[in-house]
Amino acid sequence: MIDQALMCLATTIFMEASVEPIQTQIGVGYVLMRRADFNHKNICLEMKKPYQFSWYGITHPPQKIDQKYYDLAHKILNGKVHDYSYGATSFHDDSIKKPKSWYKMVKVVQWSHMIFYKQEETKYASR
Repeated sequence: MIDQALMCLATTIFMEASVEPIQTQIGVGYVLMRRADFNHKNICLEMKKPYQFSWYGITHPPQKIDQKYYDLAHKILNGKVHDYSYGATSFHDDSIKKPKSWYKMVKVVQWSHMIFYKQEETKYASR
C-alpha cells in the first residue's frame, strides 16, 4: 500500500510541478497529503477524485518518472522535509484566476507560478 501511495504522490508532484522549483514540488506534495488526511491509504483515492488535480483523467503520466520525484515523495510521506505550502489545501497556476468557489480561501504563499491557499481561519476552523 505504501508503494502505491509513494507512486501516486510522486506522480502528482511530477505532473503538477516538475518544471517548478523544489518549494513548489514539496508544496504540491503536502497539499495532496493534507487532502488525504496524512494517511497513506488515502493518497491514491484523493489523487483520483474528479477535479482535484489538473492532470488526472486528462493525460497519462510517462511510463517512467525520474527517481528524484520518488525520493521527494518518500521524504514528504515521512515528514522529513519542510512544508513549503504552509498548511495549504489548494493551489493553482498563476495563469488562471482564483476560482470563485474558493471565496473563503486565503492565499498562503506563491512559489514561482503556483499560488497556494488554505481555508480562511475562523473561530471554528483553525487548521
